[in-house]
Amino acid sequence: MEKTTLYSPTEKIYPPGELLPVKLDPDSVGKIKFPERTNRMLLSPLVEAYFTKEKQLLVRAVVFIAKKEEENLDFRIYQNCYIDLEGKPQLQFFVAYDLVETKETTFFVYEVAFTVSSIPYGPDALSKIKTIETFLWDIDPVTSRGTVTVVQDGN
Repeated sequence: MEKTTLYSPTEKIYPPGELLPVKLDPDSVGKIKFPERTNRMLLSPLVEAYFTKEKQLLVRAVVFIAKKEEENLDFRIYQNCYIDLEGKPQLQFFVAYDLVETKETTFFVYEVAFTVSSIPYGPDALSKIKTIETFLWDIDPVTSRGTVTVVQDGN
């Protein structure tokens, strides 16, 4: 019988895709408390996506960052494009930072917005996007959590 040793990375691991030039505003828009919180479950970002009149995809997200994570925050957003099994283009976004595995009860609320003007699967590929997936990515890593968002018309 062979002994299995779990791999424990010592360096940060970033998600797949292209790093977007998105910066988090240094000031949060508020904070939220969950005083009875007893688990270490991550809070998924709240995300909306719209097509603009300029045919760009506007993504707006609210991200909840634990009080202990706020100091020295290495916050990044990555965009990953792929073709699904049905041949349709798909978009994923990874909200990446070093998540603290703690039973935190206070979270700071940050807003972030960015646009996608094209994806690499043809000139009209972006208009074929019907949903996007957004994930939290622990660059340390421990776990991730995500959500699927319906893209709404801008009219």
